[in-house]
Amino acid sequence: MINESIFEDIKQINGYLGVGISQYTGELLLFDKENESINLEETAVIFNDLFRSSHSLSKKLSLGRTEIMEISTEKSKILMACSGEDSSVHIHAFAIFKNDGNVALAKMILPKIIKISVDELS
Repeated sequence: MINESIFEDIKQINGYLGVGISQYTGELLLFDKENESINLEETAVIFNDLFRSSHSLSKKLSLGRTEIMEISTEKSKILMACSGEDSSVHIHAFAIFKNDGNVALAKMILPKIIKISVDELS
C-alpha cells in the first residue's frame, strides 16, 4: 500500500501547495497539503472529472491518451497526471503549486509518483 513517503520529493519543490493520488473515479487515496484552506478531498473529484473529460476528448480527436495536463490560474499552477487507462491500476495524481513554483521539476516527479503508486497498488 502506498504511504505519504511517496510525496517527499515533490513536497521539497519551491512553491509546493499540495499533492494527491486518486482512483480514476475520484476517490482520494492519499494526499498532502501545505495549507488547510485547500480542500483537496473535494477538489480531487473535480480534477478527476476534468481528466476523464480530457481522456474522452483526446480519443475522439485521435490524439492518443492524455498523460499530463497543466492548468494555470491567476494564483497557481495545477498539474494532473494519469497512469493510463490500460494500466493495471488506473489512477490520477495531481499537484498544486504557486505561480512562481518550480513546475518544470514537478512535471518530472509526478510521473514517478504515478509509477511507484501503480507498482505498489498492483
